[in-house]
Amino acid sequence: MRYRTLHPFVLLVVILTLVCAPIAAATTVTSAPVTTPTQVELSNQAATEAWLDETMADQLEQHHIPGAAVVIVTEGEVVLAKGYGYADIESETPVVADETIFRVGSTSKLVTWTAVMQGVEDGRLNLDTDVNDYLGESPVMIPETYPQSITLEHLGTHTAGFEDSYGGMLVDDPQDLQPLGETLAENRPARVRPPGEFVAYSNYGAALAGHIVAEEYDTSFTGYANEHVLEPLEMQNSTFEQPVPPELSSRVATGYSYQDGAYQPQEFEYFGMAPEGSMSATATDMGHFMLAHLNGGQYESVRILDEATVEEMHRQHFSNVPGVPEQSGMAYGFIEMNRNDERIIGHWGTTAQFMSLLALYPERDVGIFVAYNSPGGAEARFELLDAFSNRYYPDDDAPVVEPPAGAAERTSNFTGDYRTIALSETKWHKLLGLTSTISVEATDEGYLTTQMFGGESRRWVEVRPAVYEEVGGDDYLTFRVDESGRGTHLFFGSIGSRTYERLSWFESLLVTQAILLGGVLAFVMTLVLWLGRSLWRRMQNQSPPERGARVSTALLGTTSLVWMTVSAIFLLTLLNFNDEVASPSLLLLLGQVFTFIGLLATGGSAVATVVVWREAYWGLRRRFAYSLAVVVALLFTWQLYYWQVIPL
Repeated sequence: MRYRTLHPFVLLVVILTLVCAPIAAATTVTSAPVTTPTQVELSNQAATEAWLDETMADQLEQHHIPGAAVVIVTEGEVVLAKGYGYADIESETPVVADETIFRVGSTSKLVTWTAVMQGVEDGRLNLDTDVNDYLGESPVMIPETYPQSITLEHLGTHTAGFEDSYGGMLVDDPQDLQPLGETLAENRPARVRPPGEFVAYSNYGAALAGHIVAEEYDTSFTGYANEHVLEPLEMQNSTFEQPVPPELSSRVATGYSYQDGAYQPQEFEYFGMAPEGSMSATATDMGHFMLAHLNGGQYESVRILDEATVEEMHRQHFSNVPGVPEQSGMAYGFIEMNRNDERIIGHWGTTAQFMSLLALYPERDVGIFVAYNSPGGAEARFELLDAFSNRYYPDDDAPVVEPPAGAAERTSNFTGDYRTIALSETKWHKLLGLTSTISVEATDEGYLTTQMFGGESRRWVEVRPAVYEEVGGDDYLTFRVDESGRGTHLFFGSIGSRTYERLSWFESLLVTQAILLGGVLAFVMTLVLWLGRSLWRRMQNQSPPERGARVSTALLGTTSLVWMTVSAIFLLTLLNFNDEVASPSLLLLLGQVFTFIGLLATGGSAVATVVVWREAYWGLRRRFAYSLAVVVALLFTWQLYYWQVIPL
């Protein structure tokens, strides 16, 4: 990873931050400091190149990135396409924009949604039709959990209501790759909310849409994408195939992590669901894709979509807060990422080692794409988008500085903890939500402050009720409220694909941390006292306590030992999250078995508490200590169940 030697807990926070972004995407919303630069012309290629050279040099150094590639397009032409740094450090192979191939992660989904819209044009698909109508009686069919059906419209706006799921996303070996339909059937996520209510990013939903395209055209999705999108756009250096075909494989950039001051090469990643993130491409090929979308579906003499279809695809289809212009929403497949009052649509991609971002400014006829071969690109890509927006389309509006009258009274409606809804609700992957929680607090002056777990604090000033502008930044914070004006959901204005739901007090970070950390501390003390008393009795040649007391003590000691073991196993599991998703380890399976042992031991300890008091095994102080330890164990068990570590 891109950091020097870190405390394991800090390392865990960084790793979870990377994988949560769909996963992947970055977990935190980044904003550049507000500046008022003089607008410059993009057509001045020499000035653009000089600015980009300086910007990318700073990014590669600051974020520990070996190499990157950028392409900028406008008015039907490539303004600039350039590589920076190394595609491979050992051989000192430089990045070349039209030769070096990067994994683009979820930016691949834009091809998937383009394919869906081609099906709509052909009349084979309809955005408002129940997706089960396209799936027949196959095992991929979606269960009727809610009265409302899921449609392609819901899939393309990430409003289908699926839990987040990592099952089937990654595999260790290309021989483990299955047909898409089989992977989807084996890893179908639960439906956890009615469709059309909130944006909750779903890799599964995108893969399902790609599967529907493939089924309707009686081909594989990889084959369809190649024939109907990549070949017409002359994207000869791009593919969804895994492994990459031999004629391209020698030009695939090596992905690196940055550890202990050195770059470590990593293995090629295999995605189990091709439509959601398996594409490899050069920057210039992605430039062709951007030009087609900016030119109404046409690249040079070839058309992949009608102009009206492109307009339909690019318009806003859903917003978490309708009627609030500061809040970005969802186009069809494209995510709104507005900056400086400029409408921006695009997508970003995140793998373990590769980061990418594609952004279109439709009203400006401008597009920019960037790819990096290191996790440092997770932050760098949004910093580049901010810097590009500030340079070419600066915001001249004076920022709000002072809270308006009555702001201090209204802040209480929004304080509390909020957590992303793009989480698993049925698997231990839900643990990723620990680092996707935002704490909102109020100041006496009427400002709001937000802090992502492990991140920096940001300050916000009210623009109008339920809408706040960042102090010293260019982002917005908006809330969906209930009838009383109390905030129920939180959204960042610059990213339309993220929804944060307000937590109950018992779900808050404070309660969670108190129970988990307090539990570990109590378990350590219990084990120390258990073993210490036993050793002391032997040293003093004391007779052992009666059998019931020994059993009660053993039950609590076993409970403590098992829950500490489970905690250690799942900590290691999170540190190796991608590997565990691709192929669950024996350690993880053992951890899941231990949870049931822990349940039995905890239940036994709770029953033993009654016996301890009835039989008065020890003095009053020790009985209270025993009872308190059991209460802590019960709360700890509840937390493990809440986070789906105990899979009941």
